[in-house]
Amino acid sequence: MTKQSSSFVKLSTALLIFLLFGCSKNSSTPLSPPSQTSQPKGTITGLVKNRTTDEPVAAAKISLGYNGTVQSTTSDSAGAFSFADVSAGQYQVVNGVPVFSGSYTVTVSLVNYNSSQTDTNKKYRNYYYSTVTITFTSLGQGDSSAVNGMVGSILLEISYLNTTVKGQVVDLNMQPVQNALVTLYDATAVPVAAIAQTTTASDGSYQFTRVDNGLTVNIEAVSQNGSLQGALPFLLILPANVTTDSLRSEVSAERIMLTPVDDTNPYVINITPENNSDVSPTNLQIVYTFSEPIKQTAYTRTDLPPGDNTLIDDIALNFLGMKKSSDAIGFSAQWNSSFSQLTITPQGLVGSARYSLDMTRVFNSGKIMDTAGNLLVDNPKITGDFEVLQFTTSGNSPVPGAPTLSRRLIPGYFPNLDFNGGVVGLEWNYDPNARSYNIYKSIDGSPFQLLRSDFYGVQFSPSTGSLVVPLNATNPLSAGSVSYLVRAVSKDLVEGSSSNTITVTDGVNPRLPNATVAAAGGTNNWTYTLYFSEPLNISTAENINNYLFTNTGGITFTKTAANYIGFSGGFYVVQLSVSTSAAPIAGYMLVISGVTDLAGNGMDQTENSRTF
Repeated sequence: MTKQSSSFVKLSTALLIFLLFGCSKNSSTPLSPPSQTSQPKGTITGLVKNRTTDEPVAAAKISLGYNGTVQSTTSDSAGAFSFADVSAGQYQVVNGVPVFSGSYTVTVSLVNYNSSQTDTNKKYRNYYYSTVTITFTSLGQGDSSAVNGMVGSILLEISYLNTTVKGQVVDLNMQPVQNALVTLYDATAVPVAAIAQTTTASDGSYQFTRVDNGLTVNIEAVSQNGSLQGALPFLLILPANVTTDSLRSEVSAERIMLTPVDDTNPYVINITPENNSDVSPTNLQIVYTFSEPIKQTAYTRTDLPPGDNTLIDDIALNFLGMKKSSDAIGFSAQWNSSFSQLTITPQGLVGSARYSLDMTRVFNSGKIMDTAGNLLVDNPKITGDFEVLQFTTSGNSPVPGAPTLSRRLIPGYFPNLDFNGGVVGLEWNYDPNARSYNIYKSIDGSPFQLLRSDFYGVQFSPSTGSLVVPLNATNPLSAGSVSYLVRAVSKDLVEGSSSNTITVTDGVNPRLPNATVAAAGGTNNWTYTLYFSEPLNISTAENINNYLFTNTGGITFTKTAANYIGFSGGFYVVQLSVSTSAAPIAGYMLVISGVTDLAGNGMDQTENSRTF
């Protein structure tokens, strides 16, 4: 094993704690804890030995890290080592005795040791790593200086690299998985650590050589594209080879079965033809493409006729006009080889007609899912998955062009709308090739939805609804918008291109219908209650610089706070706190400039001030 691969190893350690309370049994005086300024030191002793042979390991270099410093030493012929003057860490008083503990990083280097071995089967990993916690016990008596006599011990167990581990990785169908990444973990100590990686061959097999004998290991595997993963069903205990000759151990692990790694719901990423397309009736195929393969079940079968409780029973292909056709529209369905596309092939389509394909019962059945069991969800950017898909077949009449849409603004009839919304006047040009018009509506940038179909006029007056978000809230958070577009429909029911978009927002300036002032306690402290006609942008409403007092007769007005109260008594209220240098003289004026409503409209200049 290389140095690089072994650098991910954490040492299997056993921690020996010798808790030696240094008080006499007859002593009634508890041991005093050390002072906050003391620097307690301790000694860590340890032993490095072979886990399986119980033999000491000499000439191992051990490094101990703590508080940003590192000490190093070498194990002697008995495998023993020690570190003196080690910072003992934090303490707690147990039964009147200060007990210290500390966490330390231990590195064992066997590079020099391994290089001196002629038998490759008697070598260890080049490096072992571990983070251990040592509990120290004071050997002194009765005073805080005794902390300098504390001792803690650790046992470091390692073993020869003479075990081979073999196995195979398969999928749910027990077929071999090639090029899967397989990782071997040392689970002898906690936390577990990766000690080797490899990839599977064409038959799904893998092999790890020169693995420490006597370890408890776990093995995990991930497919090349990351979509499948799996692990051994239980931990594997490698045999402890206690022989002193070159005998190797070989272990065969249970098969690792990979299962899907997936917490993402599948969805439809494309439909051809798109909703409201005009297509040729000859050899038409409607293709649904999914974001990932769909799990095949009894319900998803497409090779059975209607009546066998498959998705075929839940698909509805309907004829909507204009020309006569058979009442029953037949179709066939088929999955592609990867089960990521479902193709519906209608039968007996005619030209100059409108059709609809309804897959909503299929997709809402709770039976369409990916191989991990995640249910199909709606794609809001596509119409025709969880909604009815409509299309027309090409005929002989010309397709009308895109209408030019405009807004009618007529004072007293179609005025600018405030945050409450209202009726908006729309009109567009007449096209002699149009049979009718379809009108679409979008709220706050959402996908356009059909508002009115087969409308024969060229003027339409819909109601926008509330123009704030949340809709109809007493204290809305932001401005809302409503957008409209129109498409002309040919005499063969083919829908033409979209018109330009008309977007309606709050276009009315906020007003100040009323304002009052009252003493606020203390000399010349006042509260001005300001009543606005529209919900306000809070940051502008609470900016004291947007409120100006004029004609004050030399009296100083100091504004200390502006608080937006929100809706109250039919208005949107701001309370302005002011202190004055003297009692105000009647006739001064408060002018508001810079305060806006949620849509960004500034104050109505004819009603933005009050005289007191």
